[in-house]
Amino acid sequence: MKKRLVFLLIAILLSACSILTSKLSIKAIYLVAKERAQLPQADLNKHPEILVTSDFAIFKQAARNRIALWVDKNATQLVDTDWLNVAPQAYYPIVVVGYNNPLRSFKYSLQTYCFFGPINPDFSGSEPGFSIFEKEPTNSLSCGITQGFKQIPTVDDILKVSSELLDGTYIEPTIQPAPSNIATATPVTIVPKLHEK
Repeated sequence: MKKRLVFLLIAILLSACSILTSKLSIKAIYLVAKERAQLPQADLNKHPEILVTSDFAIFKQAARNRIALWVDKNATQLVDTDWLNVAPQAYYPIVVVGYNNPLRSFKYSLQTYCFFGPINPDFSGSEPGFSIFEKEPTNSLSCGITQGFKQIPTVDDILKVSSELLDGTYIEPTIQPAPSNIATATPVTIVPKLHEK
């Protein structure tokens, strides 16, 4: 009887630890269309901290805890934009994989609030790449962090940026202005590849 009780307690503890560990290890959920994704499956298989799904209900369930929300450019139509624009998920880091233009990614594809743009925009040159957005959690005039990365998207590059957003350690890249009497930096919309120095 004692052996069974000990065995049962150990099984319960291991099960609880496994559930807790799996929840803590998920850093991002990636919503993809069934036909194809921008990120190669072989690359995704190396990253168990990324949950990949083509089911929006699973995507939504995983977002009950703060994680990065990755949406493939071919899966933006699967997202319930009303859900995406309310707290708490409206304040999570959001990545659109496939477009390097944040306006195309967040205003026109995901219809997130905060973005203004032309009625008939020209999006030539907005592929390949990925775009990030994290809404400002206060009522400030700033929408938050928005950047586009013009490069072939890789899991490692996107994970690095979205993890920094989750941790609050992300620093927006800037372009230094031409030498002048004014020592300010101008934020950029599209930044070069992460691997470039």
